[in-house]
Amino acid sequence: MMKIPKVASILSCACVLCLGLSPVAMAFDKAVDEIQAEQNSARKGSLPGLLKQDEDTQKGVYTMKGKVLTIYPDYFVIERNNGKEVSLHFDVTTKLPRNFSPGDFVEAKVVHYNDGHHALSIDPMK
Repeated sequence: MMKIPKVASILSCACVLCLGLSPVAMAFDKAVDEIQAEQNSARKGSLPGLLKQDEDTQKGVYTMKGKVLTIYPDYFVIERNNGKEVSLHFDVTTKLPRNFSPGDFVEAKVVHYNDGHHALSIDPMK
């Protein structure tokens, strides 16, 4: 007869212990989450372009740099630093600070346009 009270007391102690440790476990999980969030925010600064994007990149605007090879009435052909030739379409909405000639080095803000690139602005490289 003595065994039933012992079993009941052991079970009640186990329940009390579990209820008492649950806030500790929750606090530990919260601390781990905060540490992971700090590490992720630190990582954003060390991996440019992968996790952290500027406003232009989010809008689909990116920068192309290269040497002007040929100029046509509505597009430039430039050779990028990697050796690839790219045509940049431009129109009256494109900001051109001056006239360019073949051999000039330019920096263009572009977006994808009908299987090509549309220049929003073309500036001389600094």
